[in-house]
Amino acid sequence: MSSPLVPSADPLHITVRFTTSIPDLLLDIPEPDETTVIALRHLIRSKLDPPTSQHRFRFIHSGKLLKDDDILSSVLKIPSPPPPTPDPKGKGKAVEPPPPRVYINCSIGDVLTSSELAAEAVAATASSKKSKKNGRSFARLLTAGFTAAEVNQLRLQFRSIQSNIHTPETMPSPNTLLRMEDAWIDDNAGNAGAGAGNGGFDFGDDGLGGGALDDLLWGNIMGFLWPLGCIGWLIREGGVWSRRRQIAVFTGFVLSITFGMLRVAS
Repeated sequence: MSSPLVPSADPLHITVRFTTSIPDLLLDIPEPDETTVIALRHLIRSKLDPPTSQHRFRFIHSGKLLKDDDILSSVLKIPSPPPPTPDPKGKGKAVEPPPPRVYINCSIGDVLTSSELAAEAVAATASSKKSKKNGRSFARLLTAGFTAAEVNQLRLQFRSIQSNIHTPETMPSPNTLLRMEDAWIDDNAGNAGAGAGNGGFDFGDDGLGGGALDDLLWGNIMGFLWPLGCIGWLIREGGVWSRRRQIAVFTGFVLSITFGMLRVAS
């Protein structure tokens, strides 16, 4: 099971498994929603002795190479905790299992220069400050008064749109999706009042175009060529399209009916 959609205050328990004979390194990350991969790399260096700590580290998780700017909570698959086990002493109190751990494979490469190590330390510090200052994705809305359930629903709706307009091969990575959420919040910050009465969140561009002309063009084409499907989708998935495109789809639907009636009459 992957990491939860809404950020958790619980620490992330990581086991780093090295490709050499170095014993596993156990780490507890208190803020996984604000910790980047490069910050984790810098932390691991501080736990190792030279010369191992001066080598190049590459992290692999679930067969994927982790990038420096990835946020841990968005790229690591956190397993579900096992259910409590009955008390072996028979006193009726369930025994809480240990928290689940996430395993990361660490490949050790060549030795880095002192300038490369210093640059990594600066980048790790800068990434942590940036995450704490700007927040990440829809989690920023928690500080604006949204509940966790509302943020979760918003994220599910946003990612449902992305899955509809991307194939599995072109689907953005988890970290890219977080940046897209950030961009959506920033782009719509000035239109919060205007979008409140639309009956749903206005995600703007839904992959078929960017501006007003695209909305009108594609909306009319979709409403004309696929009227029943579009109307059914609008009823079932309210808020997926912008208000402007909904109107364009409806006009295309009306035009389709009008065109059909003219053909019947002729």
